[in-house]
Amino acid sequence: MFFYESRGSTWAILLLMKAMKHDFESLLEEEKATVMIDQIIRELEATQETVWSPMILNGMGFGLLPNHSLIMANYVSRAQAGTVDLINLLEKR
Repeated sequence: MFFYESRGSTWAILLLMKAMKHDFESLLEEEKATVMIDQIIRELEATQETVWSPMILNGMGFGLLPNHSLIMANYVSRAQAGTVDLINLLEKR
């Protein structure tokens, strides 16, 4: 349940980031921040990849079962770090 809720939230954030990239394209290019927002978008797009498992599993770190929530958390964490860097860069303006 929480996996799909997180997946839906990241989908919405992905769409918002794509819209912000489009709306603020000139500002992002001026501040040389297009690479940063592209990286954030790539991380969020990775959360939307097809899950081929018939069940969402939360196995142990190095066990036989995958840990889908941990993988999603990794992508979200990297997107969040990129967002913080983007905010810091634009605040210096």
